[in-house]
Amino acid sequence: MVAAAAPVSGGVPAATMSPLLTSAAIFGAANTLGFGISVTTGSHYHLDLIGTGVFAFAAAATAGIEARQRLSAGVVALWATKLAGFLTYRVTHTQHDARLDDQLATTKGARNFWLVSFVWGFVVSLPHVIAAGVTPRSARPRLGLPSDWVGVGILALGLLVETAADYQKWTFKSDAANKGKFCDAGVWQISQHPNWLGNLLLWTGLTALNAPTLLADAPKGVHWAWRGGRLLGAALSPAFLAALFYAQATDTIAHTVALADARYGADPRYREYVATTPLVLPTPSSVARLFSST
Repeated sequence: MVAAAAPVSGGVPAATMSPLLTSAAIFGAANTLGFGISVTTGSHYHLDLIGTGVFAFAAAATAGIEARQRLSAGVVALWATKLAGFLTYRVTHTQHDARLDDQLATTKGARNFWLVSFVWGFVVSLPHVIAAGVTPRSARPRLGLPSDWVGVGILALGLLVETAADYQKWTFKSDAANKGKFCDAGVWQISQHPNWLGNLLLWTGLTALNAPTLLADAPKGVHWAWRGGRLLGAALSPAFLAALFYAQATDTIAHTVALADARYGADPRYREYVATTPLVLPTPSSVARLFSST
């Protein structure tokens, strides 16, 4: 998947472009397929199976042979398989997603959904994909730097938080005694959206893991600023996610808050929860709440 390190217009090495084009092609094909299924069947069942599961295929196609790149690809594939599997299992039980009913009811709405899904997938995967194109490979630092373990620690924490959030909410909602109640169990005490928090941490950790490769010496003839540009390009991933999550958490896009308010707004405990619990990123006091309740 990696081309020879010949320069192309603008001084950007062709080897850097190849994984980006490969990733774009894979995400484009998957989301086009998803759109086709949506407009012909009206089904919700395939949304996460395709939209999230494609990350695993894109990571495998850009895994390369270097240890850091293979670790990065493995983490992305593990995350995508886990999340796509859980979300697909969930939708087979709930049979629909109320947040998307209106949008997916029209061809235009379905088109916009899958277009956003493509942009989300391509941009979020940038830390891994940009690093896959860094040449020459001999310039890439070996895996084992102190910063590598910082990155691995952050992404592992993110994977743990996201998994715990999904499991705890599913368990909470599956208990008939909690019917009609909002979930404030476990990690849902530290954030109103700990699943998004975990996702953000994971991709921040992946950016840190790939940073040594992204900052590796540029090929001869390429300006030194290219190294910083690679890192900034990769950093678009967590920055995009943070913007997306806060936009959703404040109803700037979608209507997550309105749906929750309609369901639980009459509950004084819910109103207190919303007033005292941070939207995505936890605070020291919200983290302390979690440990004081265990």
